[in-house]
Amino acid sequence: MKISSSNRLTAVGRTSVVAAATTGVLPAGLLALAALTTVTLARVGGLDRAADPVLALVDPSPDGTAAAVRAMLLVATAAIAGIGLVAGALSWSDDRRVGRGVLVLAWVAGLLASAGCALEVLAGGASRPLAAAQAAVSLLVPLLLGTARPGTAAPVALVLAGVLGVELGTARTGLPLVVDVVFALAGAVLFGACVLGVGTGAGHQAGVGGGHQAGVGAGHGAGRVRGVAIAAGLVTTVAGVGQLALTGPPAGYDMLHTGYGLAALVQAAVPLLITATWLVTEARPGRAADRPESAVDVESDVEFDQSEDRPEHLVAGPRAGGRGRAGELSRLCAGGVAVAFTAAAVLATLPHPAGAPVPGQPLARPVELPFQHLAVLVAPMRPGPNLVHVAATPAGAGSQLAGQHHGAPPPSTPPGTITVSAGGAAVPVTARPGAPGGWAVLDIRAGVDQITVTADGSPATVPVDVGDTPADPALQRALTGLDGPECASGLLGGLVAVSTVGRTPAEANLAADCPSQALTAADSDALRDTVTFLAGRGITGLNLVSDGSPRGVAAADVVRAQAAMAKLPVRPVGAPTDTLLVVSGWAPAVPALKDAVARSEDEPAGGIVLAPWLLASGVVAVAPSEVLPLTFNPGESPARQYGATVAAVFPGEGPSAAGYLAWLRAGGAGAPLEPRATFYGAAPVDVPMGMDDMHMGGNPGDWYPSGTIVPISPPVGPAGATQ
Repeated sequence: MKISSSNRLTAVGRTSVVAAATTGVLPAGLLALAALTTVTLARVGGLDRAADPVLALVDPSPDGTAAAVRAMLLVATAAIAGIGLVAGALSWSDDRRVGRGVLVLAWVAGLLASAGCALEVLAGGASRPLAAAQAAVSLLVPLLLGTARPGTAAPVALVLAGVLGVELGTARTGLPLVVDVVFALAGAVLFGACVLGVGTGAGHQAGVGGGHQAGVGAGHGAGRVRGVAIAAGLVTTVAGVGQLALTGPPAGYDMLHTGYGLAALVQAAVPLLITATWLVTEARPGRAADRPESAVDVESDVEFDQSEDRPEHLVAGPRAGGRGRAGELSRLCAGGVAVAFTAAAVLATLPHPAGAPVPGQPLARPVELPFQHLAVLVAPMRPGPNLVHVAATPAGAGSQLAGQHHGAPPPSTPPGTITVSAGGAAVPVTARPGAPGGWAVLDIRAGVDQITVTADGSPATVPVDVGDTPADPALQRALTGLDGPECASGLLGGLVAVSTVGRTPAEANLAADCPSQALTAADSDALRDTVTFLAGRGITGLNLVSDGSPRGVAAADVVRAQAAMAKLPVRPVGAPTDTLLVVSGWAPAVPALKDAVARSEDEPAGGIVLAPWLLASGVVAVAPSEVLPLTFNPGESPARQYGATVAAVFPGEGPSAAGYLAWLRAGGAGAPLEPRATFYGAAPVDVPMGMDDMHMGGNPGDWYPSGTIVPISPPVGPAGATQ
């Protein structure tokens, strides 16, 4: 075909206008519209949902080797599936041979995918038959691409792309799973188009001037490759942005300050940049000085090579070194797709960040520091004093607790020196009697948006939002006073429960009150039944230990009134044979129990009875044995499930009566409380040597580590007691 020089400017001008209007502006507008629509729909349907505090707080330290193997496997699978799909589809009609460079890359990707399958099997992450099948298909695709009919690789590559979608979406359910599968399929096609684009840009010099095709990836179907790349890029971008909106970090701070947020951002942003690159590449008319002489002759006619599928104005001119600009950009695009798939792959190994801070609701968040993982609880999340609970699994905790029969176990405080600050002076995190972990009272002013946790000189930031409304004074006093740890245990139990039933902390009203603010009807009945039962056993008197909390004052009044009816003496410091009855909070109970243990070594003791709310590992482990009136069985499955979940969510945290009752109120699975209390005995248990497999204690989720709590009486008290 010949075009006279007199019509050259008209032809070039017409094609330039069409290119600018259709190839650049329209696709770019569609891309922006698709991204905006996806964000809007996903935000309405996904961003407002509560983040799962359980998944967010479980130790987020991923296995680096497993993450690397998963990333290598998925990236290599995406490359071989994409190359097979695009190159095979372009060669389907005419059976043109695949270029040597593309074929070499396909073999490299196939070998890496096969190696990834083998490593997954060795690590126990995949079954042998499925891994072997995937490895065989990964090697079959490049084998078929190298034959005289490379188009036969396309159906096999399509199967491999489906496998890629399943593997990428294993960590999702529902709509996010569908989005992951779409991302995998469209991303693989985009990967293959970018790889083929490398050959197209580099090999165009031979295809345009000489009228000879070196094969697929060397000038063949350049226009079709570009169209496929743009279409696949649009779909991949929509899927990436949609996944970010659906499952991305709820708090904007976490987008740039957590591994999950950064990976999700890369998965969404890189396909967008790649698609934009394909849109602008070759969309503008090339300058005559940049074109090969065989394509444009300024002095004479212009000749178009009929073997080329794209118009002359889309041809990228070679640079001085002979490498086309399109080839260089395609290499960058192919690398970008690999980065996007790597980010999508490692997302499954990273925990989802916790929900955004909400004024008035307790905030529980993980904190990653060098060589250690902490968890932080902040309450009540209002201006003024706030209780900060920092937990970690201390080194050697298991050996310290094993065989601990007498005296309080070492407090499970985070290792090293830890401080917290809210823009002012740092406050040290210290241990409290009867409570695991570290504790601090931190004043957070209105407008402060973050606090800093520093451990052994390494700082980490926790976003907060205390709002402008002051907290209820009674609640704030209870949280920041001696009973704060018990209240925090209840908040944790509620937080764990709401994640399992799909409720938010606000819906469960977790911050309504603290257990020490009032004596419940069930606990009042249990105390009356206890005094009546003890009086019937002929004890000489009660040694009552209480405190100044509203619950403690009310409990002491109930005990004295019931004891007066039974003509049972009640003394603050009783005779050696008096039964010790403790109705205080955790902190006063610990020294009272220590004193009782010390006295029992020199004189006879009348036994120890604890109020129901003192069922906490840091309290019951202080004395060699105690009795508690309970309306639930700590050894049953629901109570054990609660204990194990809390221990997994908050390192070193143990179960408590306050936490379990909050778990039940928030919707956690469990049987209704019994109408009548039953006496339970708490005591250590010796495990004979050679019986380690019986696992009788030492688990942080146990109600009594290295001990047991069992019923020792039938239900006591009158039937139909008020609960």
